[in-house]
Amino acid sequence: MVKRSLALGELLPKIREAYRREEIDAETARYLTMASKAQQKDWQALYVDPEQYAPRGLQLKQWLFGGQSIATKVALFAIEDYPGLIVSDLFGEDSYFADADLFWLKQNEAIAAKRDAYIEAGWSDVIVLEPGQYFHSWDHEKTPKKKGGKVIITVSHRGEVECHEGWLSRKEARRARDQSEGSEQEEIAAKPSRPELSGPMQNYVDLHRHAAVRAAMLDHPGTALRLMVAHAIAGSGLWQVRCEPQRTANETIAASLA
Repeated sequence: MVKRSLALGELLPKIREAYRREEIDAETARYLTMASKAQQKDWQALYVDPEQYAPRGLQLKQWLFGGQSIATKVALFAIEDYPGLIVSDLFGEDSYFADADLFWLKQNEAIAAKRDAYIEAGWSDVIVLEPGQYFHSWDHEKTPKKKGGKVIITVSHRGEVECHEGWLSRKEARRARDQSEGSEQEEIAAKPSRPELSGPMQNYVDLHRHAAVRAAMLDHPGTALRLMVAHAIAGSGLWQVRCEPQRTANETIAASLA
């Protein structure tokens, strides 16, 4: 309350007098306490001139800050790094940057640094939208960083910055899914098939299986005979007929066999 009274006391005498006579409303007086002496004089000149219009209320706030009233709470940079004038609203909780151009210079530097930090953190891309351009989540799909998600930074005309992490446009997300599915199919096709059994184990199984069949055939000679005849008639890679490799030691023995 003391600070507010002191702020009202800093108004030009004619402005204070107009406020006491209730010719100036409380909101207008509040914004005038945020004005410099030069601005108060300019506004007073408009106020006393019947042919001029002196802005009131929110119009006065815009007039004081050149159309942009940017609160210090939206700054990404440290307030100590701002070399310009900061105006405090003693009737409220906010303070404002008096020089909007200087604010945007510092804010854009901070946004660029934030973008670089995201890139260093491994994000595929960081898109900074133009001030006032909205981010439409309905036209995007949530996508994690490891799958190519991007960061989209929005900036309002009032200097507010918001970072939307892990998004792709619907078109980009669809393309990423198609590429991922194609890569998985290629990987499956390129991956060589491995046999269920190793070479020695396969040999072990084959020999024991054949031995089991032979042992079973000993108990079923009729079945064994039919199998032999079928292989002999039809021909099979499992059936062979070879001449007995006999030879005579001399011609006399050969003649005896003729």
